[in-house]
Amino acid sequence: MGRFLVRRIISSIITLFLFATVVFFVAKVMMPGDFTNNFMPGLGDRRAALQEELGLDRSVFGQWWRFMVSFAQGRFGETTDGRPILDLMATLLPWSLLIFTLSVTMAFLTGHWLGKIVGWSKKRRLKGLIRLGAVSTHTLFPPFLTFVLAVAWINLAGLAGRSAMLTLDNVDQGGIRVGRAFMILPTSGEPLLWQMSIGFVVIGILVLTLQRPFRRVFRKRLPGFVLFLTWVGLNLAFWQYLGERTKALDILFLLSLPLLAVAILTVGEIILVVEAAMDGVSREEYIHTARAIGMPEKQVRDRHAARVALLPALSRFVVSLPFVLSGLVIVEYAFSVPAHYGASVNFPGLSSVLFASLQARDYPLVVGGLLFIGVISVGARIILDVLHAMLDPRTRYGQTDRPTEMVV
Repeated sequence: MGRFLVRRIISSIITLFLFATVVFFVAKVMMPGDFTNNFMPGLGDRRAALQEELGLDRSVFGQWWRFMVSFAQGRFGETTDGRPILDLMATLLPWSLLIFTLSVTMAFLTGHWLGKIVGWSKKRRLKGLIRLGAVSTHTLFPPFLTFVLAVAWINLAGLAGRSAMLTLDNVDQGGIRVGRAFMILPTSGEPLLWQMSIGFVVIGILVLTLQRPFRRVFRKRLPGFVLFLTWVGLNLAFWQYLGERTKALDILFLLSLPLLAVAILTVGEIILVVEAAMDGVSREEYIHTARAIGMPEKQVRDRHAARVALLPALSRFVVSLPFVLSGLVIVEYAFSVPAHYGASVNFPGLSSVLFASLQARDYPLVVGGLLFIGVISVGARIILDVLHAMLDPRTRYGQTDRPTEMVV
């Protein structure tokens, strides 16, 4: 396991630096020369001083080397107005991380459950209905979905007039703009958002660990709804312990529509991936063996087939991470709220900031933001490799180590 992990870390570092090189030269193609010409025209001495400070007076290779050394030191540069990009990304990440964690987890659990049903069931009508829903959500046009959800939000039970938590001031530029009530919520730089995101993951892992001792004692599995209720209760208790339960619930209420939108857009692909995996697993020899020894069909499905089908779904889950983090701009703008974190965008998320930086031609921020997402994606990929090795030990060995074993 140690050698496997070291190989994966080394290959990930190489991939990350190759990605940084590609991002650097793509940015040079997008904006040849240096960006000070656009922001400081006619200011010769000041512009020359800034060019020297940023290394823009060097050759392209010299700029690339300076850029790579800075990246290796964990520095992502500064925006055109002098703000450290890493600090800005760390301020914005909790919003996107909270949306990603909850929405994709909901989509993953729902998609895996429906996928194993449609991939195992012999009922054609049920399979056709679930497939239709999966294809529909997978190919759904995101702006159309956000428009439908926004209209439903406004029309549901006169929410704009009766909600004690939020006030909908107006609908502007295709999105809902939340009013003064948002001022009572914490800004994205405060610890609560980090505590909520980390708490969701840690408490989820702790709840899942209850399954094994429960099975040993009672010889049965805990029902899924019991695990879910336990997870919800522990999160509420955690927020109560922090003294932030009301604010945490306000944040979840504020993010309910973005969470629902991302979950709907994600769940269809997971259903289709799990269905295809279940269809392939159902023809494996160990499945026929389990049936031959008289194991119940549901147990064969859940304990053997569904566990193997979990691997491609997990892979797709991690692969989608950079696309979700950088592609939430439509959702963030559609359900926009006032910005209280120092960036001129409607919703405090990474996607909106990247989009706004492109509009403002702030290419240092674009490059820094893409590198930041790349680092997160590579880290998630390493975690996925470890999970693969734990769930399927065959992935730890290459052909040179054990030629007779399958390489995944």
